[in-house]
Amino acid sequence: MPWLIDFAEASAKTDQLRSEKDHLFLLAAGLMGEAGSILSELKKQRRDSQLLSSSQEILREEFGDFLWYYVRLVSRLSPDLLPQLEQLADSSDRVEKSILPLSIEFANAVGTVMESVRYGVSDDSLSATPNHDLVRLWSRLKALARGVEVSLHEAAQKNIRKTTSRWPIERKYLPLFDEDFSEDQQLPRQIGVEFREVSCDGRLTVVLRCNGLNCGDRISDNIQTADGYRFHDVFHLAYAVHLGWSPITRALFRCKRKSITRIDEGEDGARAGVIEEAISALVFERAKRLHFFGNLDHVDYDLLKTVQSLVSGYEVEQAPMWQWEAAILDGYRIFRELIRNRGGLVRVDLQGRQMSYATFAVASHVAV
Repeated sequence: MPWLIDFAEASAKTDQLRSEKDHLFLLAAGLMGEAGSILSELKKQRRDSQLLSSSQEILREEFGDFLWYYVRLVSRLSPDLLPQLEQLADSSDRVEKSILPLSIEFANAVGTVMESVRYGVSDDSLSATPNHDLVRLWSRLKALARGVEVSLHEAAQKNIRKTTSRWPIERKYLPLFDEDFSEDQQLPRQIGVEFREVSCDGRLTVVLRCNGLNCGDRISDNIQTADGYRFHDVFHLAYAVHLGWSPITRALFRCKRKSITRIDEGEDGARAGVIEEAISALVFERAKRLHFFGNLDHVDYDLLKTVQSLVSGYEVEQAPMWQWEAAILDGYRIFRELIRNRGGLVRVDLQGRQMSYATFAVASHVAV
C-alpha cells in the first residue's frame, strides 16, 4: 500500500524549520543526528539484550524521526524522486548481512548525502545532490530496518502521531475529564486565587486565599537557596486550565470524584498527586536554567516526552503534547509575574482555557 508520499505530505505540515534561512542545512543536520540516534540505540540493544522488547519501541521511534528528516530533505532536493522511492518502499529483498555491516553501510550512505549537501548547495542553487545518493540511502535504510525487524511504515505512522501531537494543524482541546460529573465533583470552572507572600519564622512562604478563606498549607521553597518554588501551585492551576487535569487542585478545592471509587482512587488519589508534584519539580529544574521560559515560545520535545511518560496509565495520557506545552508556558508566564510582584491574584477559566494575572497591594513581609 502506498504510504511514503502521504508521509512526506504530512511531514511538510509539521516542518517548523521551513521559515529558516538555512532550512536545508538544518534538515541535513537533523538527518545526521537521527542516524546517530538509531546507531546508538542499536548499540544499546547489543549491550543490553534483556531490554530488547522495550528498546524495540524506542528504535521504531528513532527510525520514524530519521524518516521525517529524510522525506523533508528529498522533498527539498529532488521532489520528483519520491514516486520512485514509493515503488521501492515495499521491496522484500532478503537481508543476508548481520546488523553491524548493515549499520556501517547505512552510516556511510548518510555521510555521502551530507557531503553532497555540503558541496552541492550554495546561495544561488538549491542542490546538486545526485539522486543516486538519496536512492542509495533509502536502500540502506530499508535493509537496516528489515535487519532489526522494524517496519518503516509503522515507524512513519508513529512519527505522524507524535508530530501532530506537538504541532497539530488545528488546536482543539480535549473535553474536560469531569464533564459528566456533578458540579461539586468538577474542577472549579472559574475561580480567583490569591497568592500572598508572607514571612514565617524568617522564611518566605506563600499562602493561598480563595473567597476570603485560606486554602491549602503554607508553602516555602523547601530548598536552601531560595528559588521561588513557593509559588509553584500556579503550575497546578495551569494543568487544570489547559489539561483539565490536576489531582492537587482537586484535593485543594475538595472536588474529587467520589461517586466512582475507581476514579476517586485511580485518578484523583495520592499516587496521581505525587506524579503531578514530580512533574512540577522536574519542569521547574529545567525552567530555572532557562530563565523560567522567559522569551521562549516552546518547550523542548525531550521534556514533553518525559512528562507524558510519567502520566502513562492515567486519563491525562490522552492529552497531546501541545496541551502540555501550553500548560507549562502559561503557568510560567503567570509564575514570573508572581515572582516579580511577590504575589498577586490569579484567575482561571477552565471553559475558556485561559489564565490571567492581576497585582494587588502586597504588604512588605507581614510577619506571622
